[in-house]
Amino acid sequence: MSTGAVVLLGVVAAIITALLLARPVAQAAPDDLRRRFGPEFDETAARHGGDVGAAERDLGARLRRFGGLRVKSLTTAARERYAAQWAGLQERFVDAPGEVVAQADALLDGLARDRGFPADSLQRQYEALSVHCPHEAGARRRLREAAERAAAGDTDTEALRQALLAGRALFAELIRTRPQDEGARRPSALQRLPRRPHLPAQRIAAHQRAD
Repeated sequence: MSTGAVVLLGVVAAIITALLLARPVAQAAPDDLRRRFGPEFDETAARHGGDVGAAERDLGARLRRFGGLRVKSLTTAARERYAAQWAGLQERFVDAPGEVVAQADALLDGLARDRGFPADSLQRQYEALSVHCPHEAGARRRLREAAERAAAGDTDTEALRQALLAGRALFAELIRTRPQDEGARRPSALQRLPRRPHLPAQRIAAHQRAD
């Protein structure tokens, strides 16, 4: 066999080997997306009529658009202000559930903007949140929908309460100080939110001291 033929066979073998090695990586990509996005993966697939491939393309596009987004830190004063506002909403829920849910939606919107998430539309903000807070981001859409239903006259208090509880999980994620945040500081006591939505002020204070 000539030297040229040997070289050609070597090149072909190298190409075949590279293709075989690349195949598991391509197959693993959907699993990576599932692990990263958690329940958001299934929710996205459901919005695409169960089309998993469409969900993968959607979530992959979100990663490209918002994966490099720099999440801003909050000052201690801002964190405490937001925490106090949210605690106040929780205390008022029984008396005015629809109004509280609408105000909680607005509070979450302002907090997300202050942390650097898009401010031009709810959809873009939601998509960015789903990349950086995938397990809690669904609450952003859920709370907005509950606020809109309440404005339209829906008085289902339990549904509003569940939306507020979901929103609280996202609120807690957005307000906490992360080690990677620029200028991060130790969280204040106000940052440790109560686990239940209707604790009176005295019990909130006792809960914080216990922490």
